[in-house]
Amino acid sequence: MTMDRRNHDRRHRSVPSGSSGEPTWFEDPSRTNGRSVKGVPGHRPHLWMRLIALVSICMISVAVVVAGLALFRMRLAGVRDIRAGVEYSRRLRHATRRLSPTQLEYADGYHPVGEVPVTGKRGGDHAVLIVKAGAVSKYVCWTTGSPHRAALVVPGITWKSYHGSSVTVSVSLRHRATMVEGTPHISASGVVRAIDAGLVANGVTDNTARLNDVLRMLPSQGRKTLVFPRGHFAFTGVIDMVSDLTMRGTSGGVKHGTVFQMPRHRHGGLVIWYPTGGASGYDGMHDVTWSHIAFYGGHSADLVPTQTIYQQLIHARDIVFDHCVFEMVQRCFGHVLDVDGSTGVTVTHSTVIGSANRGQTFKEAFQMDVAALGASGYYDRHTVFNNLPTTHMTIEHSRFLPLRDSQGRLLLPEAAPFGTHMAYAKTTDDSSYIRYGVFRDNYVEDPVSYEGAGTENSAVIHFDAADDITITGNTFVWTGETRQSSWAVAFYARSHRMVKPRGWHGVTITNNVFRGFAPRVGVFDLYREPDSVSDPGGATVGRITVRGNRFEGTPLRLALQWLGGYSSRFLVTYGRDVRGSDNVVDGVIHLDGTSADIHTG
Repeated sequence: MTMDRRNHDRRHRSVPSGSSGEPTWFEDPSRTNGRSVKGVPGHRPHLWMRLIALVSICMISVAVVVAGLALFRMRLAGVRDIRAGVEYSRRLRHATRRLSPTQLEYADGYHPVGEVPVTGKRGGDHAVLIVKAGAVSKYVCWTTGSPHRAALVVPGITWKSYHGSSVTVSVSLRHRATMVEGTPHISASGVVRAIDAGLVANGVTDNTARLNDVLRMLPSQGRKTLVFPRGHFAFTGVIDMVSDLTMRGTSGGVKHGTVFQMPRHRHGGLVIWYPTGGASGYDGMHDVTWSHIAFYGGHSADLVPTQTIYQQLIHARDIVFDHCVFEMVQRCFGHVLDVDGSTGVTVTHSTVIGSANRGQTFKEAFQMDVAALGASGYYDRHTVFNNLPTTHMTIEHSRFLPLRDSQGRLLLPEAAPFGTHMAYAKTTDDSSYIRYGVFRDNYVEDPVSYEGAGTENSAVIHFDAADDITITGNTFVWTGETRQSSWAVAFYARSHRMVKPRGWHGVTITNNVFRGFAPRVGVFDLYREPDSVSDPGGATVGRITVRGNRFEGTPLRLALQWLGGYSSRFLVTYGRDVRGSDNVVDGVIHLDGTSADIHTG
């Protein structure tokens, strides 16, 4: 009876749901040579065979998912620009393979034009110009005699009716033929592509000499654009900029965009210099735009800068930084952008990360300064120092952030964003002083605090002798991870290198938000020093407007001190015609003066 029940169960097992009685994948007769498994008619394989099949399917699915994630991560990690990688690999192959001169002359679609002269040319020396439509020209160089070095003159770029300068490049003539980059191709719209022009985006190769050659070969007139793909472009020494130029990168920040940096294995500083050409007014370098480029520095384990990028403008005009990133590029005792005797400089939609962490940390990331010998961190023999002040400089829609680790822990505070800390004025005329600075709609988080040169330099925004400065629509945030500043904004005039006027004018501080702000001295310090002017008995400053500023999270006791000592703790000035209204702490305490007179020191 028991045996019959077993046989009955075997003959009448249920068909899996969804099946019409046809053999399943596991029962396919073709997989058992037409025989039932184990010779038993209708018998299905053991459960472990099904499990093996299911596991196999799962493993294949996981492999597909992992491969997809890997490709996605490769995109996120940048694998830089495909064209850049292909071009670099091609150049690398040409550099390593032993090709004959004829093979090089016809490589990659090029063809020879003819021999060109080189300095000190001897019998057996050869330099052959090769060209390809829409590409940089090149030279195939070799010698059948003894190896030596020579010089080759590369013509400048011709575009429309404009011509660039020729450059002289050094070449090594050896038995093995090599290729030398020549004149870059420029499109009808004035675009030169950096990779096609011979630059390498691997973060190691020093591109300085080639970039400077390309910049010199650009036509001297007409608006040109040098386009950089994603990748890390390394430079050392000094980059000499030219006028009427847009340096356009690819957005993505220091991880996924166009990055200017020093070679990964090098320590030191890179200088981006805007030559003056002997100018004495605002007529030197002009109309330069940096767009979507990240400037990336480096630091040691103890957070000391090891790679810095410093930009020096003197007698320049109309220089723009748009959607740029400046991460850990500020050098000790220096600035990110030092603007001396220039006008029309704008930084917009950009980000500054970290500070120098050594030396005079009060020095601003973006400084308005004068063209004076002691003020400039870099210059050449053509530079004219005549104390010309900077005017019309705007910092807007930008972020100033501390350096944090991958877990969000603060490593270094944010740099002092904007201002100046020294003045050089020969006369009491308005034209002798820094004027028309604008700090608008920016976000500042955990700014650095400095006490070494007095409390005024510890202010987040500080100016020494300046007129018509506007600070409006900004958000200043303290998270409690850094030391508080002495002041929010300070204007002072203690420099010993200037003639002090009877007074300054035109300070506007409106509609700013201060979160978690608990300054150690006061809020706004506007020309308080008794010797701020040539005539100490006169008013120091006029036309001050402090309106609509909000303080969120300021300790109540401190806010009450501001209220009780309005003219000594909240708004300190030796001026007149001072307007303060609608300034509130947490929407409760109103810090408003009742008349202009109470603001007078």
